[in-house]
Amino acid sequence: MKIIDLNFQNTQNIIASFLIDAKEPILIETGPESTFEHLTYKLKELGLSINDIKHVFVTHIHLDHSGAAWCFAKANAKIYVHPAGAKHLIDPSRLLASAQIVYKDKLKTLFGNIMPIDKDKVVVLDDQKEINISGQKILPIFTPGHAKHHACFFVNDHMFVGDAGGIRILDGPTMPPMPPPDINLKEWVLSIEKLKKYTPQFICPTHFGCFKDDTHFDTLISQIKKYENFIQSNQNYKEFLLFIDSFFSKQSVRELYKLANPDDMNFEGLLRYFKNFINQS
Repeated sequence: MKIIDLNFQNTQNIIASFLIDAKEPILIETGPESTFEHLTYKLKELGLSINDIKHVFVTHIHLDHSGAAWCFAKANAKIYVHPAGAKHLIDPSRLLASAQIVYKDKLKTLFGNIMPIDKDKVVVLDDQKEINISGQKILPIFTPGHAKHHACFFVNDHMFVGDAGGIRILDGPTMPPMPPPDINLKEWVLSIEKLKKYTPQFICPTHFGCFKDDTHFDTLISQIKKYENFIQSNQNYKEFLLFIDSFFSKQSVRELYKLANPDDMNFEGLLRYFKNFINQS
């Protein structure tokens, strides 16, 4: 397995794609279309062209994870995705409209172009039903919480966790990304407990890399509960920023997290969860 740094916004350690060495090469996560040219270059360094990638798995349809999926589909790859995400790859109009509200005039700069994918190129996953591609086994595991349509992938001894397994960059803390609109902290904790049962040797978050750490999932659960406790008692954005700052000892690493996981989106997603779930109970 090879980690490909997509150099998002000309910055390393923000978004990864993962190349699975197999008879038919498999890619997990495409990143946004804005990094597709760089991804193509990195694949070429590994002796592969875009046409060599016939199987692409995306953990969910947020643009930093699947925005370039259409480029691979155009080159005749199959795109494997959670059933609730499939329709948005086939017709991305609602996804784009939602992203436009959030990112406004920064949308294209951050994520590039988004195009529909032919229905026959999209493969709908089943929860915990193994897929065999020329002898390489991939187990999709549905993991709602960060997004309703999130799936992780267990391959050999690696668990590719997308955003459900948190964000972990360099020696920074394990943090839960919480963009709107789907955040559900109760479901998220249940999903993490589900992943723990597989006892992966390596945990690979898209932001960023792979970690050999038996405490990773428990740490993430603890962090989620801290976020929940915060929002129950405080819905002030400035106080939220101080809360997030308290997890970091290095400002340089903190800046990387801001790029991978913007503070304002985190606050908006967490506040939405508070209004829809906590405040209604």
